[in-house]
Amino acid sequence: MSENATLSRMATRRRTAISSLRSSRSSLIRLIILTGFISALLIALNQVFAVDWQIILIAVTSVTILVLSRLWYRGIFISPWSLRLKTLYRKYNHFGIIPLLSVFKSRRRRTVELLKGSLVIAGASFVGIILGSLHSTYQEQLPFDISVPGSVLGTTWQVHAVIIGFSFVALTFVWEEIHANSLKDELTRLFVEDIGSIWTVTFVFGSNLVIGFIVFTQPSSEPAGYLAIYTTAVLFTASITTVANRFLDALDLLFYTDLDEKVKSFAKQDLEKDIIRTSSTPNQVLAESVPGFNPLSMRLPDFGLDQTTVTSRDIDKTGTVTDINLHRMNKISDIVREENTASIDQNPTMDMTLAEDTTVLTLDGDISEDKLDQIRTHLRRGLKTRGGN
Repeated sequence: MSENATLSRMATRRRTAISSLRSSRSSLIRLIILTGFISALLIALNQVFAVDWQIILIAVTSVTILVLSRLWYRGIFISPWSLRLKTLYRKYNHFGIIPLLSVFKSRRRRTVELLKGSLVIAGASFVGIILGSLHSTYQEQLPFDISVPGSVLGTTWQVHAVIIGFSFVALTFVWEEIHANSLKDELTRLFVEDIGSIWTVTFVFGSNLVIGFIVFTQPSSEPAGYLAIYTTAVLFTASITTVANRFLDALDLLFYTDLDEKVKSFAKQDLEKDIIRTSSTPNQVLAESVPGFNPLSMRLPDFGLDQTTVTSRDIDKTGTVTDINLHRMNKISDIVREENTASIDQNPTMDMTLAEDTTVLTLDGDISEDKLDQIRTHLRRGLKTRGGN
């Protein structure tokens, strides 16, 4: 029996190690991509916009300190072993950045869609500015030149306004057709979100405002600047492409999609998101990450067994638990597993309120005083609280 238990523990540790390796590999790839993107952005600021490296370094350092200070103030460990950060990372893996915002703000989905459209406007404008700056910087090396009068930009703005006007009318008919299918309001909203209607309207309308601003700042009788030309071109092209894609999505939804199957797909996705939300709570992640820990902090009947308790007074902690260091908790789990005479009955959890003598950890069985001191140290350093000390 003991041999089977040992083999089972070895198999569990092997699966955990493999899963951790895959997760680390994925995290490393994403970190490399993020580092490359940030590096390219900083190089563009220096080479294209002639921003001094010292200014860039000061700005990056200031933002980093501000972010870390904010995390520390909110009671979060600045560590890869932070339970809060690991929970956030798990939700990001399941949802992505923009969908993650919709999970956090499920009652403000329209706001999230508006934010998405605004981010697309900012991204397209940034691309136009970069292209214009590159053309201006390397103008002499390029085999061609671009000269566009300001009046042409004005005409482009008018054409853009007419196109998005017709697009809004067409999208209105699409929404009416979707609403006429006798669907519930919730399903109608999901269909509208599925074809990206809200952020598309935000993007094309905002793009028209940006192009209009550019037109008013450029003399109509003189050649426009490279920044104005490229920014207008990128916004105009992106707007037309986005509207065309939305029409194709709407036609596919209305004429080539089984609405019953689509409803089932939406229901399945919502169910999966609910399951992920439930499994991605901090205490559930804690229970999955630390052997012997439970997602609920509750004591079981002792059944006459000797128990060892660690209170908040023992570790000099009071207030609400805002974060837990998973590495420290795993150390506690290892110590308890090494002591064959003890097991974890109650463990600390997130949002646990610690008064002066609140029980933080309960062990069934006896444990040596030396090991108990190690557990107290790990608890003292592995719990972060607010509203106390």
